[in-house]
Amino acid sequence: MNAPSRMTSWLLLGLLTVVTAGAAILGIVQSPNNVPLNVCTKTQGVVRCTGAVPNTLAAPNYTEVLNTTSPNGTQTLHLVFQARDRLGGYAVNGKRRTYIYIIGSYEYQSLTVPNTASDKHLVFYRQPGRPAAQADPARGFLRFAQHGQNVKGSAGSYTFTVTQNGVTGAFTATVSGQYVSAMTLVAPNESDQLEISQVGTSPPVALPSGSRVVGGTTGGTTGGTSGGGTTGGGTTGGTTGGTTGGTTGSSAGG
Repeated sequence: MNAPSRMTSWLLLGLLTVVTAGAAILGIVQSPNNVPLNVCTKTQGVVRCTGAVPNTLAAPNYTEVLNTTSPNGTQTLHLVFQARDRLGGYAVNGKRRTYIYIIGSYEYQSLTVPNTASDKHLVFYRQPGRPAAQADPARGFLRFAQHGQNVKGSAGSYTFTVTQNGVTGAFTATVSGQYVSAMTLVAPNESDQLEISQVGTSPPVALPSGSRVVGGTTGGTTGGTSGGGTTGGGTTGGTTGGTTGGTTGSSAGG
């Protein structure tokens, strides 16, 4: 299965090494209404972080919309993450969409259908897959927010950069109250816009009522078109255990 194959190819090269410095990280002065983005301190060798990023990562659920533009085209993901092991929604490419779910240790992907089609009679193909926390694109963004360089910001708005494998991505992050509400990424040949909402109040993740599950896989119906993405080499491999052709990869980390 290879559904949202164009998503966040730069992002998904893998998690950066965990920062172990003892100083505050991304702890810029905030509006009184917004918590800091991410503040980490090291005590007796243990790093503890507070702020909007860890708050969002620890939330029981949230809704996300991710728009990705690359030379392969434009794709929009509509997903709900439900801790600890559920992620579900659909990917839109042009006038068609593919439904994707991770529930427990299994991934489910529908055949691609028109955007106007009902979700009441979808057929899903099931296969073992990656954990939802590793496949969730929002968590990939949030992990990078923990390790940014050149951090600037005020009143809930931040900018920072992340460089890996010689490629630099420019990020923005918006904090609304206790949580991260939006992030963007601009990297060579790619741009991404992420919105996070309904933190703690999102609907439960479950296959659509009336849908049917069959064994086997779709055989790569959407084909992993990221082709290794903007950085090449196929290193983005396997966001939802293959269903997304490797878009969130191990960068989401959990």
